[in-house]
Amino acid sequence: MAVFTALVVFLPSMRSGSDAHRLLQRSASAAEFQPDDLAAAADAQRSSLSGGQGRPAVDGPSSPPPQAFGYGALTGFYPSHTPRELVLSFDDGPDLKFTPLVLDELDKRGLKAIFFVTGHRVVGDRPEDFARRELLRKIAAHGHLVANHTMTHRNLCQGPDDAAMEIDTNAEVIASATGLRPLLFRAPYGARCRRLEATLAARELISVGWNLDPQDWRNPTSDDILGYLELRLRRLEGRGILLLHDTHPASVFALGPLLDWIARENRLAVAAGQPPIVLQDYSVFLPALPIPPTGIETVVASIARGLLPTRLLAER
Repeated sequence: MAVFTALVVFLPSMRSGSDAHRLLQRSASAAEFQPDDLAAAADAQRSSLSGGQGRPAVDGPSSPPPQAFGYGALTGFYPSHTPRELVLSFDDGPDLKFTPLVLDELDKRGLKAIFFVTGHRVVGDRPEDFARRELLRKIAAHGHLVANHTMTHRNLCQGPDDAAMEIDTNAEVIASATGLRPLLFRAPYGARCRRLEATLAARELISVGWNLDPQDWRNPTSDDILGYLELRLRRLEGRGILLLHDTHPASVFALGPLLDWIARENRLAVAAGQPPIVLQDYSVFLPALPIPPTGIETVVASIARGLLPTRLLAER
């Protein structure tokens, strides 16, 4: 019932009135980092800065690894299509000031990224709420993938079991804004637990983690972010999944110099006979689906068989 009530608030136009205003007030407080969450995030990501292979704890030794998750220098859970490749992802948006700058940088290079959005940013009836919903549509229209990062950025492995509402409500918000239901999911704080994995499996959502994280939420400078990523990318093997936030200016302003650096390094690598870093889009996470038969194949084959004798006679 809670999920149904929440969905009614947002659909079809998301002109949500007083109910959405109350939800947004709740969302604003829930979206803030709590001390325990900060500690969990630091534990989950500490190895990312040191180049280690640490992973956040899971709730029991028998918990299976998620379908797509990775921490540390290599991403063992992902098959890589090339010797060295990189996927760009941005969390916590959209942001009216910084997300358009990211889109401009990607568009001029013909690159596609994944935007893991939090729904509380785009609901409501203020002008800025409508503008952020329009920005979601723009992200999708430019060929990027809008993905699910929950409604209020809660840790879904702590507290009450509200994972279903957090995921489903945000999915409806995204679908209403873009016309496309999200296919990928990223857990806030990298949370992992059997309960969350079961919730995602029931919805056939692919969970996507990361293994390159400059921790821009700690407010480093753009130079710090760039230096960290240059060091890590020089040692990159297999697939790197870069976690940035289009809500943090240091990451946004580091993006262009980073992509320029990758282009220069790739030219040097190719000249030296080494594998370049291939920038992949979101399709690497999606299962290949067979094209369903339409019946036209049989018709075409029959026509071809009927035409074959005529062609042979004409050639004689």
